[in-house]
Amino acid sequence: MITFTGLQQALDEYGERTSTDTEDVDRKIAAMRVAMQVLAILRGIGADDIDAEIEEALLRPVPVDRHGEWFVTHPQMLRTAFVCDLADENELFQATFSALRGTATKARISACVAMSPRWEDGELFEDEPVGVSFFAPANVPSIVMVVSRAGNLRTMELRGELSNTQKRILDKLHGVLAGGEPDGSVEESDKAHAHAAMWDALNVAEVNQRFYAGIAARFNELVKALVAAGHDEGDAKMFASRLIGRILFVWFLNQKEFINLDEHYLEIGDLDSTEYYEQKLKRLFFATLNTAKNRRGEDGDKLTPFLNGGLFEEQCTDFPDESIPFPEGFFAGLYTHFGQYDFTTDESTPDYEQVAIDPEMLGRIFESLLAEQMDDTGKTARNARGAFYTPREIVTYMCREALRQYLYRTLGSGNGIHQGIDKLLDTPDGKWESDSDPRRSLWNSNTATMLPQAIAALERVRVLDPACGSGAFPMGMLQLLMRCRVRLMGKAATVDAYQQKLEILQNNVFGADIEPMAVEIARLRVWLSMIVERESIGQVEPLPNLDFKFVCADSLVPLANEDVSGTDQVRGMTIADVSLKKGILDQGAFDLADESELLEQLKKIRSRYFAATDSERKSELMHQFEEISNQLGGGVSSSRGRQIADFHPHSSTISETGHAPFFDPDFMFGTDAFDVIIGNPPYVQLQKMKNQRVAYESLGYQSYNKTGDLYELFYERGLELLSKYGVLNYITSNKWMRNRYGKELREYLSRNAEVISLIDLGAGRFSSATVDTNIVLLAKGRSDKVFQAVKYADDSLADIAAYVAERATTIPFKFVDGNTASDVGKKVPDGGPWVILTDIERDIKAKMEEVGTPLKQLDVRIYRGVLTGLNDAFIIDKAKRDELIAADPKSAEIIHPVLRGRDIKRYHYEFADQYMIATHNGYKYDDTVFPRVDVEKYPAVKEWLSSFEPKLSERADQGDTPYNLRKCAYMGDFSQPKIMWGEISDKAKFAFDKEGLFVAPNSVFMLLGSSLPELTAYLNSDLAEYAFSTMGTTTGMGTVRWQKQKVELIPVPQFNPQVCEDLKSLMKQISSLSSSTQKWKDCRQAINNCIYSSTGLVDKERNFIRQQIR
Repeated sequence: MITFTGLQQALDEYGERTSTDTEDVDRKIAAMRVAMQVLAILRGIGADDIDAEIEEALLRPVPVDRHGEWFVTHPQMLRTAFVCDLADENELFQATFSALRGTATKARISACVAMSPRWEDGELFEDEPVGVSFFAPANVPSIVMVVSRAGNLRTMELRGELSNTQKRILDKLHGVLAGGEPDGSVEESDKAHAHAAMWDALNVAEVNQRFYAGIAARFNELVKALVAAGHDEGDAKMFASRLIGRILFVWFLNQKEFINLDEHYLEIGDLDSTEYYEQKLKRLFFATLNTAKNRRGEDGDKLTPFLNGGLFEEQCTDFPDESIPFPEGFFAGLYTHFGQYDFTTDESTPDYEQVAIDPEMLGRIFESLLAEQMDDTGKTARNARGAFYTPREIVTYMCREALRQYLYRTLGSGNGIHQGIDKLLDTPDGKWESDSDPRRSLWNSNTATMLPQAIAALERVRVLDPACGSGAFPMGMLQLLMRCRVRLMGKAATVDAYQQKLEILQNNVFGADIEPMAVEIARLRVWLSMIVERESIGQVEPLPNLDFKFVCADSLVPLANEDVSGTDQVRGMTIADVSLKKGILDQGAFDLADESELLEQLKKIRSRYFAATDSERKSELMHQFEEISNQLGGGVSSSRGRQIADFHPHSSTISETGHAPFFDPDFMFGTDAFDVIIGNPPYVQLQKMKNQRVAYESLGYQSYNKTGDLYELFYERGLELLSKYGVLNYITSNKWMRNRYGKELREYLSRNAEVISLIDLGAGRFSSATVDTNIVLLAKGRSDKVFQAVKYADDSLADIAAYVAERATTIPFKFVDGNTASDVGKKVPDGGPWVILTDIERDIKAKMEEVGTPLKQLDVRIYRGVLTGLNDAFIIDKAKRDELIAADPKSAEIIHPVLRGRDIKRYHYEFADQYMIATHNGYKYDDTVFPRVDVEKYPAVKEWLSSFEPKLSERADQGDTPYNLRKCAYMGDFSQPKIMWGEISDKAKFAFDKEGLFVAPNSVFMLLGSSLPELTAYLNSDLAEYAFSTMGTTTGMGTVRWQKQKVELIPVPQFNPQVCEDLKSLMKQISSLSSSTQKWKDCRQAINNCIYSSTGLVDKERNFIRQQIR
């Protein structure tokens, strides 16, 4: 590793320059010296004569065409901005130093970088050198190093002591700008390598992963220690997550210098972990940050601000009366880990990343921590609920597109209104910053009229994430609304950004989640985003209370008014009907006017509680809220009353379930509908939810399917909660688009929603989950004949909007005659799969359908293999088979060779000497009855199977006795010629069992019928594989599920006799060849060409198919 002595010394000297005079020459030169030291490391050269190099650099000013006021004055040249080239003209790189007059805001840095296009900005600039920029802000002694790519920036801020992360990055970059040929010329590859090295080194993802790994280790360590001491595991997790969250929050506050250094809160000294927590952290958390300054007593800390908000209120799961058995050295290890990283209070965005731990990491950390914790079934707590952290790029894109559609619908479409909205949302920060009057260009001459309308629309928008997790989408929308306000209001919004955020929180952004811990972290992230808007410790105000902004509740269950679940009264209702029943079914206690008055009182209480800072006042308001709530509930004798009694916004852990068993926005938030509903609902199969599944089924969801997924209900619930012109934007699993269980949702959406856009993202978008996903943007209404859709095939999420704009296509619905009373005489969508096809894909599909017939309509039968219920007992290897036959030769009668999915290849199989003990339960074949296998006649087999008790008897899949397989009417078909394939495979792999030798296990399908050789050839072809790819579902792990109901939909061409003979001949040849030989490849190509010709596909279409399946 290189040494950083010179760089650290330069940073120390720069830090000592505390002058705030922007014209302080010595301070500017000290800043420049830091930049020179970094550049020397990047160039792989010594830094022995930095001052001489600085003198030379000062003679290389970089002209700035405008915005000279952004920079301080050059120390040697009047009326010249202090922007200099740090090195002589160089074909490989250009390094600039800029001394800013103000703060180094993201927008200002972006605008400055954009002034000088470099190689990395696109093909038009391929002759330019690679760029690296250094900025020195006027207000703090730091240097910001910047690398850009196509308008996106990655940065590293150097200030004070170099962190281990910064040293690791700089060590990795040592000599990266030393490339080029001996004669001084530079190849394109030199530029590409230099830029890629710098860009990759400043990737915050790797830093975040290492940081999280350390946090997770300490979290698990603490949870284990608490459980070992006798604490409930759930309480232990809550304590550990809240403690780490609080410390991280304090760490960020310390970064802003908002913690009184004289109190030494973060210095452990000679204290052990338990003593340190009792004596220092408890004092900081509860006696200081949660206590108003005038109540801290004479010896209290009068400098550290009072935060309010509830984050530092002592909870029962803080074990207040106990001595916590912390692991030895817990806090020392945690703080050492923190100390290896840089922290920033500015959240990164997809177009501006800083290599530091930012507030967004709070969400990532705690979503991941929840996923790390196993429940009794071995499932992870959060993953068992199907929750995964959404990538920042997707959050940003979805928030922007949802707000765009809301503004389109609210402001209208005439006179260039949509174009102005697009400029507002899409203009990069750098371009907006560099424009002298960007607001004027939004709507040109109509801007004066549109500005107040747009501002009003932003002020009244209501946004809900009904499964908010740790707050990624609410935070994304908070940032976007703030950005739009600043752009539309100018200085009026920037003068007091804190107040603007406060208004957004109070009026615009709401969240709900069923997980108490997730709600706590969401609130924590919001509080942190508020406090960072203050510049000094004296400006910090008490934080708002978010108990009525982020609630812990079951978003899928509406507030009822009478216990009607499961009765004739609720059967046949939709979820909308059930929701409307509140305030109607049970009016014995009060009429609707009374209810309206009580709801108005609750609204006032929520508003007062939001800003309350006195603990006694907060308790009083919460007591008033609960009293009025009980009146609304009408007592616990009704379903409504029991629901309301279990809503504890101030402490979600009081209820038995840990959350309110219902969600009612009017009761909880004071709003009955939302203009934007956005989020990433949980992916959980309803079959696995037991009691909850029954409850959801009783609520009348039209999208409900008992084999479906929980997120499907969120679509319907979300649409019901939308305002008249509202929009819904979800990212979910995409299985509903094509699977059988998604039919109800597809029908519901096509009849009740306007599908604005659908993006099929495919797999691999979540680092913590192998799941195929889609983004769906909907509005209330009814779908037309087509909608916009795209399959997203780019590995990068850097610019989703551009990809969609370039490649989106229209998808037609298939309409059929309505078959319900309300649909008589109407054409309605058929609920069939939603398949996204481009023009060329649609042409291929049309040709296949014209000459082909779905496989299931041919003379074939398709069956799944035998479900043993206990493969360890019934599937044996050759050694065990030989052993059983040696012990009892009759055993051979019921032991048959088996082909597993992994044994099946293209066109052929590779038998792996695996066998099935086929103790069938009896069957009939060709009018012959075969009785159940009597295992008593096969003593060796019986002894072997008996060794698996009690599992043998406990399995569900058994025949008349535990020794028999479940009934299988097609058992005799296994002895017939057949085509076999495994359910899970990366490619089309169909084998022809010509002699009928093999039995198939449950993971394998078999097809019987006529023309099997040529059908095997076709099913293994590129065309069949491509056809299946448009309708099949993936596992999310690089393989596809070749299920019966999808395979039987593959269209099969009607081959003429000559083609059939050719395919039979080719099948005979290829079956005897190794797939690694050229002959096999030639033979396969001949099969493909034969099939292509039979379907009339032209070269362009054939090439497209090859690209899609390679």
